[in-house]
Amino acid sequence: MQIEDIVTFWRGQQEAGAQDRWAHRLDRKMLEAGPHSFNLDYPVSPYIGNVLTAPIIILNANAGYNPALTPTEFPDAASVSAYTSRVDDPSGSNWSSVSRYYNDTNYGHLVASGRAVVVNACAYRSPRISDKKEADNRVMIKRLPSSIMMRRWLLEAILPIAAKGDRLIVNNRGQHWRLGHAAAAPGIVKDPCPANPRITSAALSAMNDFLASHS
Repeated sequence: MQIEDIVTFWRGQQEAGAQDRWAHRLDRKMLEAGPHSFNLDYPVSPYIGNVLTAPIIILNANAGYNPALTPTEFPDAASVSAYTSRVDDPSGSNWSSVSRYYNDTNYGHLVASGRAVVVNACAYRSPRISDKKEADNRVMIKRLPSSIMMRRWLLEAILPIAAKGDRLIVNNRGQHWRLGHAAAAPGIVKDPCPANPRITSAALSAMNDFLASHS
């Protein structure tokens, strides 16, 4: 598998469907069968940033949903089109417009500048995947074709690149990626406090050192 396969998988494949429920076409049947509580009212989010060239890859759990904030991201058809276009063409897109959703983090500026990308184990939106109310969602992540593909992409395309020192993987919400023994592979740094929206000091130092050595 190659790094660009993640974009090929998603390009033009997420759609609203007959009931305005957004999903990758391969996931739709499983999502319709449930059970889950993902919010499917808006385009989904497999990655935020230039996933093809960003030197730092931050592993996240799933796309977030905030009932106050998420609707403002998609006020009209033009905003929906702009969003899906960024997913379809991450290298040719301006990601600075999404950095405001990472104001509570200390890496949003890296996403905006193309130096980091957030990749979700699951592209579908929910308020808090670790909450006990989202047990069905955690089970669904293991079964969704898109999540299975994302994990395969990480293991087969990204780990070999990271092992050679050409990418740094930040294991921020790695439990949903089910890395197993691969979590200790070269090129991976673990964030010891994954529930915090901010990358903690040890992992942040590794990120800064990596960027400095590849500038």
